Amino acid sequence: MSQDILHLRNGHLSVEVSRFGGSLLAGHYRETPFLKPTRTAGLASRRFGAEASFPLVPYGNRVEANAFNFAGKHFSMQPNTADPYCLHGDGWLAEWEIMSQSGCEAVLRYSHKYASSPYAYSVLQTVRIDGDALTLSLRVTNTSRAPLPFGLGFHPFFPRTPKTRLKAEAKQFWTERSGHLPDAPIPIPENLDFTAARPLPPHWINNAYDGWNAKTCIEWPEHGLGLTVTADGPFNCFLIYSPDVDSDFFCFEPMTHLPNAHNMPSGGGLVTLEHGQSLCGGIVLHPVVLPG
Repeated sequence: MSQDILHLRNGHLSVEVSRFGGSLLAGHYRETPFLKPTRTAGLASRRFGAEASFPLVPYGNRVEANAFNFAGKHFSMQPNTADPYCLHGDGWLAEWEIMSQSGCEAVLRYSHKYASSPYAYSVLQTVRIDGDALTLSLRVTNTSRAPLPFGLGFHPFFPRTPKTRLKAEAKQFWTERSGHLPDAPIPIPENLDFTAARPLPPHWINNAYDGWNAKTCIEWPEHGLGLTVTADGPFNCFLIYSPDVDSDFFCFEPMTHLPNAHNMPSGGGLVTLEHGQSLCGGIVLHPVVLPG
């Protein structure tokens, strides 16, 4: 058990890293949580209770009909959770190998070979605390014989308090259709436009945005705590999920591609990797004390 959960700390910032799902189980700044452990269908939750964040690899969100066409070939997959569609790729449901660890950094690896998906790949994840900043980075390498479309993302759960405010600038909003899939791009509705900091809507939200400027700010005035989320690499999209005003969490999910990008004519931001090629990217979470 001691090697299943790694405790990283540097100054006021601490996180718990699990090799199950390559996930984070907790994140605190000055003893205040900036991540919210929430029960999911991921592997870590079955072992330890809940995840606070998990990696999305080799893609994020859902693939409609569990199938896609690419380079003149048809690929099919099997559902990987109780959801009818393939959800969030493979990494969050897998046991990762701990490659190295120190007091403020852990490197984990996962290798996937086909099974119920067309993908074969190897991925390295680095979790590093540097001062008051937490960096999460992924590097996925295509080990299959054929080129395939790849994407990366992160699925953190954040506390939702009555005064939580979110600032996230994007160019376009996607409506949601049945199956929790993106429907059509439209101008961002005024009540869902977070260009300026504003509270989350009181109702269900599960929508993708694209044209992200790669920087987001979250504030929890009740706790005097703020958080900036910045992206490094081809992170052009994000998804916001929160069931309703009574929920104690919300998700802000940075992604390199749109949900169901496999079935979009444009590719939706997925990157074609030949055998041996890699896709890299990461995010930095930087907690701050709010003024006043």
